[in-house]
Amino acid sequence: MIWWMGTMRVQRQLITLLLLAVLCSTGVSLRCYNCLDPVSPCKTNITCSPNQDSCLIAVSGRQIYQQCWKFSDCNSMFILSRLDLANVQYRCCQLDMCNKKLKEESSGARDEASSLSGRTALLGTSVLAAIWKLCF
Repeated sequence: MIWWMGTMRVQRQLITLLLLAVLCSTGVSLRCYNCLDPVSPCKTNITCSPNQDSCLIAVSGRQIYQQCWKFSDCNSMFILSRLDLANVQYRCCQLDMCNKKLKEESSGARDEASSLSGRTALLGTSVLAAIWKLCF
């Protein structure tokens, strides 16, 4: 009887892990403008790969780069080396199509990105709590 109860617990944990894997892998990917040094306003957009969780706009002189980017790599040193530039103004954001224009960094843009991350974390925590409650 004790062995059977231990087996049920393991099965519940496996089901929980499977549900988490499915929930985490079916998320909607970010969409960003994708132009390298456009002559006219950028109208091309793409769906980012799962490991690219932000949109980048980088300006160096007259060159403009708009593309998907990894948020953890959003710093001037990495951008300068990756795009082979001497200087750059840049912004990374985590909302669909948010890399249209480079404006002066405002606290509103930072709040928007951080509130999206906060909402995502809150949703994930709620889903985990609901799954935990159902399974145990």
